[in-house]
Amino acid sequence: MVSYDAFHRSLLATICPITAARSTPEYPNEVAIPRGEGGQTKDGVILCHQVRTVSLERVTGTAPRILGYVSNPEIRTAVRAALAVHLGLDMPSHADGANTSEQYR
Repeated sequence: MVSYDAFHRSLLATICPITAARSTPEYPNEVAIPRGEGGQTKDGVILCHQVRTVSLERVTGTAPRILGYVSNPEIRTAVRAALAVHLGLDMPSHADGANTSEQYR
């Protein structure tokens, strides 16, 4: 989960899925996660470009429970940076195309 506890009280969580199909990131919005971190049983890749909000009840089937927790500060920082790249938060606002609303009229 990349969202905060206050949001989780709504029984929703924002997550980045993890794949164990490969262990090497291929894109700037992917982060390697080793076996043992966050409950991982295999090396994998956090897919920050597939960020989504899910119902905790639907995922867990019951009240929310923690399946794993990424405690490594380097991985947590890398996930934040990858999300910033994916969402364009690393760009100045004048460079993100927001001032080109003419194209949508």
